[in-house]
Amino acid sequence: MKRSSTRLSGLLPLVVAFSFQLFAQTAAPGRHVIEVPFDFIHGAIVVQAKVNGRGPYSMLLDTGADPSIVELSTAKSIGLKIAEKGEQGSGGGTGANLAYPTSLQVVQLGALRATNVDAVAMDLSKINSAMGRALGGVLGYSLLQGRIVQVDYPHHQVRFLDAPPQCARPAGPQPPACTVLPFRYQDDILATGVTVNGRRVIATIDTGSNGTFQVNPSAIDKLGLQQDVARASSVDSVGFNGDVHSRKGSVANVTVGAISVKDPGVVFYGKGMGMDKEPWDLRIGSAFLKDYVVTLDFLHHRITLALP
Repeated sequence: MKRSSTRLSGLLPLVVAFSFQLFAQTAAPGRHVIEVPFDFIHGAIVVQAKVNGRGPYSMLLDTGADPSIVELSTAKSIGLKIAEKGEQGSGGGTGANLAYPTSLQVVQLGALRATNVDAVAMDLSKINSAMGRALGGVLGYSLLQGRIVQVDYPHHQVRFLDAPPQCARPAGPQPPACTVLPFRYQDDILATGVTVNGRRVIATIDTGSNGTFQVNPSAIDKLGLQQDVARASSVDSVGFNGDVHSRKGSVANVTVGAISVKDPGVVFYGKGMGMDKEPWDLRIGSAFLKDYVVTLDFLHHRITLALP
């Protein structure tokens, strides 16, 4: 079972050049919205949530985490029933960090109330250290599934919608632009409509990653990026399972839907860093997403990226 793939490296995003051939985003009439503010810290979305009436706790909103996570000491203080035997979760890092299955009876996130949310209890001390604050947990797919979730990065708002936004062709003066990616879910968001150097890849949209683009080890060979990796410099980051050793360089082009990015910065994951068995080729993180309003429609399986 996948447990999480958050990485918090604090790497500075490179300035990239965008070219747009997109459509305007229009709101669905009569749409009901729940809005939750968030702090954007080290490229991570931090919300305030209550669990079983306790808190609020600072929690990450991470589309790459499945299921949700509660910090081990927080789980004990709340009195959650935790499995006696833990299991190793997947995700970044070379160490071991056991995950103990549990359940969150009630999660209150703003006006959103969710019940019986699957979770694991884990030690988050390494993530807390990287974040510079204590986290009570991570809200992942077990909370987000079956919902339409919009992350407005520029305005630091998370919205839960009852209808998705629509992309329409612009008329008159150029309005905000958007592009749409279809996806399926299999332990991760697996989106199509993305290319690296003109070659199609499977991409995941990960709000828990503070990078721009990351390539997993198997995709390096598949895409013929060995020379790009050889020119890249070594870089370290932190995942749920400890330290991650990678290389940071660039590729000629990444295209996300209709968004073309020339010479973007890319992190190449090495073998044995916890990414070898990931089902995606390219991970898209918040250093890229931060300029957009990102709607993740888990009902209709599509992702919309729009300029505000």
